[in-house]
Amino acid sequence: MKRNSLNTTYEGIERTAIDALLDGLLKSLDYLGEQKQAILDKVESAMLQYLVETGTISRSGRKRDLIFSLTRLLVKNGYSPKSPTRSPTQPGTSSLPKLIKTLAPAGRHHGGAAYSERSDSRGRERVDWMLYEAVLYAMTKALEDQLGVQGQLFLDKIGTSMLDYLFKVGAIKRSDDPEILLQRVIDYFVKAGYAKSFRFELEGAPPNTFVSRYESARYYKNVFRRTQKEGSALLACPLCVIGHSIWATRGWRFGDIFEVRISSGGNVFSRARIYPATERFTEKDAQRFSQMKVQPPA
Repeated sequence: MKRNSLNTTYEGIERTAIDALLDGLLKSLDYLGEQKQAILDKVESAMLQYLVETGTISRSGRKRDLIFSLTRLLVKNGYSPKSPTRSPTQPGTSSLPKLIKTLAPAGRHHGGAAYSERSDSRGRERVDWMLYEAVLYAMTKALEDQLGVQGQLFLDKIGTSMLDYLFKVGAIKRSDDPEILLQRVIDYFVKAGYAKSFRFELEGAPPNTFVSRYESARYYKNVFRRTQKEGSALLACPLCVIGHSIWATRGWRFGDIFEVRISSGGNVFSRARIYPATERFTEKDAQRFSQMKVQPPA
């Protein structure tokens, strides 16, 4: 079985993609009660770390330079932080803009603004890929730090909420057929700029392996490689976690990725196990995942 997508490339990622990611994160965190704020604080901290370490914003040790650089990045991407944000604890001083509050879609899609593929509507605007990467990286680090290996189950919950958001704004049309819906999700993410192309196939009878091939997938080249080197057991690929929620309607659950090859240009080949829904993401899954060797393609 195979799904092919359009070979189109864009600079940046559609705003709806980062909106869906943040909306899914925030709504899913509501179920964690007191842990929510702790995770959000960790996300904010890890986002700032990622943007600094990748050179996206100022590496200067001076707080004023950091605030100016971060604010400029946000404004450049169409966000409106108060620049600079005044510190409530130290009048007359400034603090960093609140990243999650600034980037969250609340207030931009009033009641769920219509998404149009043929217009320059808000949904079709693009933002810098580094902002998207920063959210993906920070979300992975915060969830693993707070929830451990069970963070993968939570990421799949975020995938379900992301899909609901994309339905709401009209970026993806609903379908009761999992295969049709998955194709629509793939088409959306390729048009959004997530990858130049994506296709998959299933191996085994009954299927027990999911084979993925991406062309120019920045998440794997930048975020995934980094989290793997840091020993992470979590996979936060947005297309993957949404796909997991769709495949779950067939009773399948995704476990460890036991093979992955990533080229310098972001071309990816990976193979993952498919399990019955009665099994869960376990410590054994996490160990296999974190010990997996990320290799260039043969």
